[in-house]
Amino acid sequence: MSRTRSTVIFIACCMGVTLAQNNATAPSEATPPQGQSARPQPVRVSNGVMLGRVEHKTMPSYPDEAMTKGIQGDVVFNISVDETGKITASAAVEGNALLVAASNDALRTFRFKPYLVNGTPVRVQSQLGFHFSLEKTADGVNGKVECMASIPSRP
Repeated sequence: MSRTRSTVIFIACCMGVTLAQNNATAPSEATPPQGQSARPQPVRVSNGVMLGRVEHKTMPSYPDEAMTKGIQGDVVFNISVDETGKITASAAVEGNALLVAASNDALRTFRFKPYLVNGTPVRVQSQLGFHFSLEKTADGVNGKVECMASIPSRP
């Protein structure tokens, strides 16, 4: 009988410790100092949704040096957009350096409709990509740049 009682007490203690750990507030979740509000985490949004929210954009210019060298391909950026729809941070995750530089200049002009959650504008994170392609013409080479409608998963 005492062994059963010891087992029950042990299980109850373990449950109590587990409940205490689950109810503890982690430092990153702590209440901010008085007078400051907690800034919610950005919402992750697909690039297709972001392209549908574009209010203004300037497409990248195909760099002459890249055309001369026959460089083409995709450029992909991780972006952060604030509550007003302005890109606040961008980081290239793929692409040739010449094409990335041209794309980065163009990203500065992008503006989006604010993304709303329950009617409130929120910060978002997403990806944007550009596809650079070359086509031969009678006059030489012509460069074409398009926004990527979908970005395949990349390791």
